[in-house]
Amino acid sequence: MSIRINEDRLKGPIEEAIEENENLKDISAAPGSLKFITPTELVDLPSKGLFYREGHPLRNQETVEIKHMTTKEEDILTSVTLLRKGLALDRMLENILVNRKIKVDDLLSGDKSALIVAARIHGYGAEYETAVDCPHCQDNQTYSFELNSLNTHFPGEEFMKEHKIERTDAGTFLIPLPTTQYTIETKLLTGHDEKKISETKEYKKKKNFPETYASDYLRFIIVSINGIENEASINEFIDSLPAIHARHLRKLYDNLSPSLDMKHSFRCSSCDYEGVLEVPLTANFFWSNT
Repeated sequence: MSIRINEDRLKGPIEEAIEENENLKDISAAPGSLKFITPTELVDLPSKGLFYREGHPLRNQETVEIKHMTTKEEDILTSVTLLRKGLALDRMLENILVNRKIKVDDLLSGDKSALIVAARIHGYGAEYETAVDCPHCQDNQTYSFELNSLNTHFPGEEFMKEHKIERTDAGTFLIPLPTTQYTIETKLLTGHDEKKISETKEYKKKKNFPETYASDYLRFIIVSINGIENEASINEFIDSLPAIHARHLRKLYDNLSPSLDMKHSFRCSSCDYEGVLEVPLTANFFWSNT
């Protein structure tokens, strides 16, 4: 990643930019001005821009430019109204994206997560201290995660060849189901899709309808089956799909999704258990070090 500070486009970490000046006042907009010029950062996209449709502003773009968070973004993240509606993070991302043509709802899930983590790192630092439960002894303890150590997952060519998976020009995947005559076309989930999945789950919960998360998930990721895009036909296929094939499809899909790997090494301070934990994106993700 490289820092870019307005028109000057200085390269290198922010510490280097600061060292070149006596203090932060020296990078203000103009002599006598009390307004800071907000630094910007190029963030690597897990998708490398390869899974966006033609015409999308991130099509074939490996990086995206974001501004460092300011007090305006802090106001957004502490807005009770936005927090209740679950919109705080999206509004924060809207504010820091330099290219206003990019819509947060259109971001692929993995890219969106990478931007959230990058915003946190450059806003409050890479050390994320939060409470976790040891998976072995269940002891609740404070643990520090190093966000800069997170790796990016990208679907490898060897994996795709092994499973005879093809990527289309539309950014979708053609996945043949073994021992069947079916080829499933899947798409990567966007922020909009994730909201719809959550809304569907909440709606069924309020109406006391049976939970059908596994089926609903497949309905969101499947674009076509043997080229057939008819919704009724796809729903019929999903309802009759053997569990072993559904599990196989979900497993392949997980491996195909470019993402920021949120797994982090963990050692329990109580029982010395060593393993891997998912970095918890709790409410204090942006506030644990304040």
